[in-house]
Amino acid sequence: MSASAGSGVAPVGPHPRDRALRADFPFRHVALVLSGGGALGAYEVGVLKVLERLGLAPALVAGVSSGALNAVAWVAHGLRSAALERVWLALRASNVGMRLITLLVRALGVAVLLFATLEMFLTLAGSPVLGSPGLLGRHGSGRAYAVSVALDAAAWALVAALGLAVVALSRRAEGWIARLTPLTDPQRWHLRLGYLLLVGATVHLVTLVTGLPWPHRFSATALTFGFVAWLANRPGFGSGRLRHLMLRLLPEAGGRGLWGSASRRSVLEALVADGEPARLTAGPTRLAIGALAVDSGRMCHFVSGFDPAPEFRARIEEALGEVIAVRDPAAVVRAAVASSAIPGIFEPVRFEGRDFVDPGGFSNQPLHVAIAAGADAAIVVFLAPSDGPPPARPARNLIELGGRLLEIANWRDLQVELRSLPPDWAATARPGPAPAPRVCVVEPRGPLPGGVMDFAPVHAAELIRRGEEDAWAALQRAGWLAAAEV
Repeated sequence: MSASAGSGVAPVGPHPRDRALRADFPFRHVALVLSGGGALGAYEVGVLKVLERLGLAPALVAGVSSGALNAVAWVAHGLRSAALERVWLALRASNVGMRLITLLVRALGVAVLLFATLEMFLTLAGSPVLGSPGLLGRHGSGRAYAVSVALDAAAWALVAALGLAVVALSRRAEGWIARLTPLTDPQRWHLRLGYLLLVGATVHLVTLVTGLPWPHRFSATALTFGFVAWLANRPGFGSGRLRHLMLRLLPEAGGRGLWGSASRRSVLEALVADGEPARLTAGPTRLAIGALAVDSGRMCHFVSGFDPAPEFRARIEEALGEVIAVRDPAAVVRAAVASSAIPGIFEPVRFEGRDFVDPGGFSNQPLHVAIAAGADAAIVVFLAPSDGPPPARPARNLIELGGRLLEIANWRDLQVELRSLPPDWAATARPGPAPAPRVCVVEPRGPLPGGVMDFAPVHAAELIRRGEEDAWAALQRAGWLAAAEV
């Protein structure tokens, strides 16, 4: 097995898996820091298997996002990883709530509702028979009606062709429009659109009353969408209500995310119930779960298993954070679910009247929390190489682009954490023939398979294997393992 990239050290002697912790291991309060990374969190299960085999029981486990979910499950099972591994090896996107069918069903329902309502309105407003001419007893001649239908068909054919052109040229059209449209007062365009709608409505009503040939259905549709656009851009109460309505109609979560959190919570609750839930608040291993508070913008650290000292609170607050002590296993589960609520993908999680989301990009490796809690050493698990974000192909969609930006933000956060270590942490704990660094970073040697949102058993198996392999290599490089027997 080769060492990770950039170490320049190759393992020698027996395979590290045949080794144990060094007899003079100098640390007594080791913290384990588990980073977030969505589906890549399966990598951390391999690391947990190594710690279990070594019998290295952390005094504190600090987790974020998928790392928080892993931390809670691992602690609930008494630092045994078998149950957590089984779940990851069966986990699919649908199990965490990412079901495309829910989006399709909801979108279809909204489309049917809006289309049916629109059709009812257009039938009444655009028909020379059912509209005002019919009510006035003036249906118009059959020839006029036929001409109106032909005009409607031609108008909709033109719109269809225009729509096809927009789809084909949309990317280039963005640049053209940006170059051709000067910066102007939006209220001026809003006023002009209002005048145009007023003229169009006048013509529409006149032709309905007189029975003159006119594409009534197309005209009514254009006026309806034009009025909606005008209202949405009009400052005031009406436009705010309309925008709120459109957000409420977005798939799932009332417009605050594509999916809710019930599925993630259900998986974690079942996993915890299969272990010993009391360990989450009264066990020997303490927990610190990080989530971002939407109201204050601060990093909130939910801690359990200990009463946070004033010094601990003060150090966290210096880092623009806050501490919430949780003493109920169910509350610990809710905190972990909140920590894994990726903004835009999952809705924020409500906890004691406040909204919390995944803090990835702000604090994905809470090493400073472990130090503030009194740890004398830490194992930090990172889900991408620490020397820089791995090369990636151009993002094909918003999800991939968001995942890539999250990788970059997490890497930058790790660099800040490592470069902000206290002086006694930056140095080795025991200089001499066998030094032992306080920080052991477990990281992949290259890009991990799959992606942040790519939940698949085949990827999970490979991620667990690589996490195990890289953990042994990292512990050996750090000098935490016993010397190889010759």
